Amino acid sequence: MSELSKPECTHPSGHHLHICELKKAGSREEVATRTDAPGYLCHNCNASANQAEDLCNPSPFIKR
Repeated sequence: MSELSKPECTHPSGHHLHICELKKAGSREEVATRTDAPGYLCHNCNASANQAEDLCNPSPFIKR
């Protein structure tokens, strides 16, 4: 069976600023600032963020 592959980052030049990379770097305060009112979800790592540009493969979600 073939393994499903995740889509690439949609904005590779800004990847170093994405939530997944900030978490790896230990930038807790920066992550907290960018995730305090999330409206987007990353389909690669399931991270949530306030802005789509903070994620590799984002899509908006509806807050309930």
